[in-house]
Amino acid sequence: MDSINTIIANNFNENINYIQTHHKELFNKLSALDNAVANGHYKEKYELVYENDNFDVLEKEKQKYLYNKKLSIHTEKATLSVNFQTDNNLFESFFRQTFDKETLEKLKKIKEETPLKAYRSYVAPIMSYTQTKTKPRKELHTIDKFIFFGTGLGAHIESIHKKIAAKAYLIVEDDLELFRLSLFTTNYAQIAKNAELFFSVFEDDTEFSQTSEHFLSYKYYLNHAIKYFQLLSHSEDKANKFYVTLFNQPDLRFLFNDYMQVILKPLEYFAQHFKIIQKSLKFNTPELQNIPFLITASGPSLQNNIEWLQANRDKLLIIAVSSSIKFLHMHNIQPDIVLHLDPFDASIKSFQTFEENPLFFQNTRFFMAASSPSNVMQILPKERTYIYEAGSTYQKSALSISAPCVGSLAYELLLVLRANNIYLLGLDLAVDQKTGKDHTDIHQDTKQLTLRNELNDENLLSYKESLFEIEGNFRKKVFTTPHFYGSVDIINRYFPKLQQAQQSIYNLSEGAYFKGTTPKETKNTLFETTIPEKIKTDLYTLIEEHADTTLNKEDIQKLKTKLKDAKKRKKQLNEYKIPQNPNALEYAQTIYALFVNEEDLGFYELSRVIDSYFYYILHFVYDFLNAKDITRDDYIAIHTILKEELLSLLNHYINRLEQTLKEL
Repeated sequence: MDSINTIIANNFNENINYIQTHHKELFNKLSALDNAVANGHYKEKYELVYENDNFDVLEKEKQKYLYNKKLSIHTEKATLSVNFQTDNNLFESFFRQTFDKETLEKLKKIKEETPLKAYRSYVAPIMSYTQTKTKPRKELHTIDKFIFFGTGLGAHIESIHKKIAAKAYLIVEDDLELFRLSLFTTNYAQIAKNAELFFSVFEDDTEFSQTSEHFLSYKYYLNHAIKYFQLLSHSEDKANKFYVTLFNQPDLRFLFNDYMQVILKPLEYFAQHFKIIQKSLKFNTPELQNIPFLITASGPSLQNNIEWLQANRDKLLIIAVSSSIKFLHMHNIQPDIVLHLDPFDASIKSFQTFEENPLFFQNTRFFMAASSPSNVMQILPKERTYIYEAGSTYQKSALSISAPCVGSLAYELLLVLRANNIYLLGLDLAVDQKTGKDHTDIHQDTKQLTLRNELNDENLLSYKESLFEIEGNFRKKVFTTPHFYGSVDIINRYFPKLQQAQQSIYNLSEGAYFKGTTPKETKNTLFETTIPEKIKTDLYTLIEEHADTTLNKEDIQKLKTKLKDAKKRKKQLNEYKIPQNPNALEYAQTIYALFVNEEDLGFYELSRVIDSYFYYILHFVYDFLNAKDITRDDYIAIHTILKEELLSLLNHYINRLEQTLKEL
């Protein structure tokens, strides 16, 4: 027994030291649990027992054993159940596509005639090559990333690690006390010497989503196929939520070719001297500090509460997302500011109402992303149009904000501009809980979905059409889609950190709950004072005073630095040679390092584009090269194709920057 006591004491001490050093938030949770137990605020549910050479967990109240005193048998079965086959317990982080010769030729022509138009132009050659050179397989060559849903005492974790030797593990456990017991019986610190560990212990949905993203972003070229093991005693909820996170990866939602357009389009508007909103702009001036600002997004609750809005329209400063202005116009509600984010030409549909009746918007100011399409910018009055940066950092003093959707961006905007009283309407980020509609009736992309939980059926899960439940604003649970959930997650994760003590946010919408907001129904929300015209005039003057039309010398020098960096990376790519004895992991790491430095991503927009491109394609390359029968000739062939695609992106970027520097 002394030897067992020594083992568990050593395990616990090594684990605690490791967790304290590398996982501080988890350490704080464990410390809080210890303090709660010591002070009598928490009564322990479990007891660690050791009988007949086996550990077990006794649930005190029920006098029930977690492993039924058969831990070794359970561990053996768990280990045997984990295999390298691709037909079970597998997450795939890619969309299956095939390309015939005709399609490849069409895509090549598209890229030559209209660069950046089709993302498939840049990925099809690589995917096609890997598909034609490999046979459909039933087993993985290696398991590089692995997830444990449920730790129990962790014996299966150590045993499975010995079998598969993955490079990274996501370890999920909802019960903090149970996880603490595993620190006595499982040496996580030893596993961490050979693998990167990510812990999701006692986390809510927002925290779990963030941890899952960190796991996925770590050496993302290993993401091609992720195996997992689910303890029967652990809820399936986190496995389902991981699937949603996998679906919501930013670089699979907004692709590299679109991001390249987003970072290049602002250069055109800088050369045309559009007004740039400065980050010095604030809405908490003495004149505005008590004024209520209302965001109108295009969720179902905007339509459901239109009579309330009509009655209060003159008592609010209205910030309308661009997709809602047609609906507002129909009900004679004039927005003070229209906010737009979408960089695609199709977004002209949101501004058709403006084209038809520009006088209705004669006092409206337009806040447009610097990546907004030309067909929209050309119809707006330039003197009342202001651009902000979203995804780029060209002007040091410019307002720069970003969010997954324009509704959440409007919310972020008012937080950053320090509006004190913010009201949200139509920012449902969920479907109507009676009709299943995801937007107002006249929204250009409105869908009516069947109200049922489809999260448990991966075959049915669709990014914009499948439904699952999350916490609601007025209801306990509401149905949302993976598409909406991406915005909900960002709002709950980051926006409370932006909120100042003096800022009050009231959520009038009927959809998702947002942290830091106060749910408030419109019937209980009354405004007595009509906003004087002078207040609106002061607002417009304030905006104008905090706008600029030029890039200064420092900004232009930054452009030159970015151009020089792009040329350097192009030179490095051209000089790279495949070694005599190549290795798949080393190749992926080397190519990644040529373009992506974590410290540079915030400054060099090109690095962010290539990072996004790699997120999409590099795991295909690694998975192909990781096979046992791959030769150096295969490396040379795949690198030649990848190099051509990278040079295409690099040359497009370099040419655009050189042209802009001539125009400025």
